[in-house]
Amino acid sequence: MRTLLQPLRESVLSGQDLNASLKAAEIYGSLLHMIDIGVYDDPDVERNLIQRVEEVLPPLTMPVSDENRSRKDSLHIISEAFIVGGHTRLMEKLGQMHPVKPDVLITRKADVKAKLRFNDIFSEVHEIASTDLLDAVVKIRDICANYQRIVLHIHFDDIAAVVACGLVKNAYNRSLSDNKPEPVQISFVNHADHAFTYGSSVSDYYFQLSSYGARLDLSKQIAGQTSFLGIPIADVTSQSKTENKPESVPVNNSATPNQPLHFFTSGSAMKFRPFRGANMSPLISRLLNKWPNATFTLVGINFAGNVWLWPLKLRFGKRLQVLRLLPYDQFIARSKEADFYVDSYPFPGGTAFAEQVLAGKRGIGLTSNVQGYSPADKLKKQHVEQVVATIEHYNADGVFDEIVSINGYQAVKARYLACIYDNQPSLLNMETLVPWTGDTDYLRVRNSIFMPVYPMVMQYVYHHHRELFWQIYWRFSLFNKTYFSLNRLKAFIRKSLGAVKKK
Repeated sequence: MRTLLQPLRESVLSGQDLNASLKAAEIYGSLLHMIDIGVYDDPDVERNLIQRVEEVLPPLTMPVSDENRSRKDSLHIISEAFIVGGHTRLMEKLGQMHPVKPDVLITRKADVKAKLRFNDIFSEVHEIASTDLLDAVVKIRDICANYQRIVLHIHFDDIAAVVACGLVKNAYNRSLSDNKPEPVQISFVNHADHAFTYGSSVSDYYFQLSSYGARLDLSKQIAGQTSFLGIPIADVTSQSKTENKPESVPVNNSATPNQPLHFFTSGSAMKFRPFRGANMSPLISRLLNKWPNATFTLVGINFAGNVWLWPLKLRFGKRLQVLRLLPYDQFIARSKEADFYVDSYPFPGGTAFAEQVLAGKRGIGLTSNVQGYSPADKLKKQHVEQVVATIEHYNADGVFDEIVSINGYQAVKARYLACIYDNQPSLLNMETLVPWTGDTDYLRVRNSIFMPVYPMVMQYVYHHHRELFWQIYWRFSLFNKTYFSLNRLKAFIRKSLGAVKKK
């Protein structure tokens, strides 16, 4: 499998046209992220493009000593900003931790509501709109040059942002002297730490969010230092570990057989779809059978597109509720009504699980091979019957305090600020709290490609690397073939209708 994407990589390194090489690098990064072949970074590609772009652009004008005082403190960079989802919210939480209100740069596009929310969190919101990648590099570079610290929250394929940061970093490093500015510091928050991403070659500090990500980082060629960060949970705002422990729901509380329990879970459909023998159906079925007056709610899933849910719905009817989408405030209200929050499986929901536990919810679930995002993992079990036993005799002693010490807002803030302002990376190892039982090869492609690949990415590969396209397509799982074919059919219909309207 490692040779599968080599032709595309070669087109990045050997291309004559820089825009074409940058675009090929975007596609290459996107495919590596979705097709796990054991490659989780590629700093050689980053350095190659940084050098080639640097050779054709006019040099960056550096500020002299007096002007250095006007350099702004910090800039956060995000590829896309959304009103829902954890990626944008994590960036917002970190942005609020700075002693001086930082700015933010959106390199691609933003939800209108997300941009409005940014105005309350950041001092200034930059947004670039460019279909030309080289032009995007220049615009990002020129903005970044005005800051002392840059914190990257970029998508895995955002090569333009990485190249721009590399150019700024090189320019400052060359200018170091007694009367020249201090070098720029670049930190990278690896949101999707389970897969490939660009950013290794330019990062002074590479923040880790889980023990799974920390294990993958061992195989990367990271230029700077790694530092455990953890995902902050906004509900915890006190320095105290126990001050905010909720009293409305006991941490230890067992369930009786005839109780009308409400089980609640949420996440994208991919986090629940059965994978390599791991399936959440037996747990849902067992819970609803064990507690005949119970209900189970899943949020974030399209019922029609997830066949694994059909037998359960047919069997349990209204007792199993499937909701495609809930706004954040409604999600919080619904989750508060639940008796137990069940983490998604086969793939966990990051710290959504821990957040529910800190809000006073009793947390349960099956242990995933992708793990180590919070000490809340201790509440999950390897087998269905162990989960049932947990509900019957619920005990979460000590877990609340451990979650606060790792994912509490103040704990994450202390680690974050110590690193970016005092150059003190955190050496915390999550595995000292939650022993590792996972598998970093779990997502590795074997015979078939199970992760959906963006239709636009496949379209690019079809037009530029026809042989590679068919190699990927024939390795697609049945779901992926259906997903891709339906999207192409929809695109054809839209194009045809557009042509008819023009006539």
